[in-house]
Amino acid sequence: MRFDFLQLKKMIVETESGLRLGKVFNMIIDTEGQSVLQYEVGNYFNKKQYLVSRDQVVKFEDRRMVVEDNVKKVIVGEEKMETRAKAEPAMMREEN
Repeated sequence: MRFDFLQLKKMIVETESGLRLGKVFNMIIDTEGQSVLQYEVGNYFNKKQYLVSRDQVVKFEDRRMVVEDNVKKVIVGEEKMETRAKAEPAMMREEN
C-alpha cells in the first residue's frame, strides 16, 4: 500500500485498543536510508503531540494508522530536537 504525504496527513492514528491519538502532521525521515523514522501525531484541540516510531506502527488502513499501545507520557521540549537526530526507534512522546 502506498500513500502520499497529503493522504498520510489525513489519517487518524489510533492505538490497538482504540485510543485516538490524533492525526499525522509531520514525518522524520532518514535521508541516508530514505526511510521514515518517526511520525509526529497530534490533536489540535488539546495540543497533545506524540512521536511514533515506524516500529510501533501495526498496520495502515485506508484512513487510519494503528499503532501499539505502549504510550508513555513524557515531557518533550529541547529533548525533542535530540530525538530527531537519532536513527533508532523512540518511545511515543507526549507534549503538553
